[in-house]
Amino acid sequence: MNILIAGASGYVGTLLIKKLSNENHNISCVSRNPEMIESRFPQLNLKTHKGDLLSLKENHKAFDNIDVAYYLVHSLSAGKDFPLQELKCAENFIKAAKAAGIPKVIYLGGLANEQSQLSRHLKSRLEVGAMLRSTEVVCVELQASVIIGSGSLSYEIMKNLVERLPIMLTPKWVSSLSQPIWIEDALEYLTQSATVEFKKSAVIQIGGPNQVTYKQLMQIYANLRNLKRIMISVPVLTPNLSSKWLGLVTPVYARVGKKLIESLKNDSIVTKPVDRDLFSIIPSSIETAIANTMKVEQDGPSESRWYNSVSSSTKVIDKEDDTSYRYLLRDVREIIVAVGPMEAFKPINQIGGSNGWYYANFLWKIRGWIDLLAGGVGIRRTRVNQHTYVIGDTLDWWRISDHIPNELVILDAEMKLPGKAWLKFEIVPSQKGSLIRQTAGMETNNLMGLLYWYGLFPLHSIIFRGMLNAIGKRASA
Repeated sequence: MNILIAGASGYVGTLLIKKLSNENHNISCVSRNPEMIESRFPQLNLKTHKGDLLSLKENHKAFDNIDVAYYLVHSLSAGKDFPLQELKCAENFIKAAKAAGIPKVIYLGGLANEQSQLSRHLKSRLEVGAMLRSTEVVCVELQASVIIGSGSLSYEIMKNLVERLPIMLTPKWVSSLSQPIWIEDALEYLTQSATVEFKKSAVIQIGGPNQVTYKQLMQIYANLRNLKRIMISVPVLTPNLSSKWLGLVTPVYARVGKKLIESLKNDSIVTKPVDRDLFSIIPSSIETAIANTMKVEQDGPSESRWYNSVSSSTKVIDKEDDTSYRYLLRDVREIIVAVGPMEAFKPINQIGGSNGWYYANFLWKIRGWIDLLAGGVGIRRTRVNQHTYVIGDTLDWWRISDHIPNELVILDAEMKLPGKAWLKFEIVPSQKGSLIRQTAGMETNNLMGLLYWYGLFPLHSIIFRGMLNAIGKRASA
């Protein structure tokens, strides 16, 4: 089958590509950043098309000759107008699908009771589903509750809370009911939906066999890990306070955490069981789902992580961004090492994450805490690929926007800043070995940006000089 995926860089999208590829389907992706997808799947023969769903035209070539289209777009960190943006993206997508004659669209949405007081996030998920079902194109909307899998948002929160806090003060939302589903079961529903015959659009609620509270979910994890945890419910943790609290303990920063918490206030359980004649799936129990996820993580973190999605960012990577800034500010430093480009790039290849930033790591952590308290991404996301760069992946509070092996890497800052900032490392062969060029840059339009840059310049000078010298010593060792 010829399959199109929108949202291919997200957690579910990345895993779905692997699954569909193993089943020998022809896969195309439409994305604002096709290079991100290409860099994650260099071994696959994917077709990638550049396209922004907010301005997508009906005659976009990505939709040509497609049998099934998946809509997996999900904004986590967009601003106050995110419901309008999500609705517009869905409208443009379904119009393009209709114009191209695509017979079926599959959408993964959220599970919620429409009669309850929904959060803006969950309400937006349901509105997107309604938009996708508003044309003659058959839309299969799979509604899922909590997804359990290595790298999923809900699982990462649960794992980090249980692993790090022997005693937890828990807000009211941990008592809400959910019906978790293992990621492998969710992927199976998604893939089987492509071949199951639907005469008209349908909404299908998917979940595992167990209905549990988030508190019970954490306790099950703790039991499987042989950890004793005490949970004390308190009424004072509002969504705002809870999101800050999550940011201190887990990789989830405030803006994403608040949306998740507001959604968790609602029960999300299956009220309309799946017709067993449609799908040959027996969902795994919650214990099995968590145990299987633990086994996966024994081999290292999953390549697909919720925060690697661009939707988890505060900014969007766009190499063709032609935004005009009044001020370009740069700190350029160079050092020559008596080794070849490969050896010179090796410490750069391993920077960040568990290795830190080679100099004044405590200052980097302080800056991360400040960003977290300001509602930014903080520094807790670490990096998945510790020994290589993949365009689009996150690295602490940066996102990898460009990479040439043993030659270049550019990191775009996702922290809250009065402008656009980046960090670039380059290797240039020289007669004495290799020149390492380190550039910290910022573009801004306002006085606040200038004050930020020059106010921190003395401290940045110390940090950037120390970091480059440390890189040089490691390369020469």
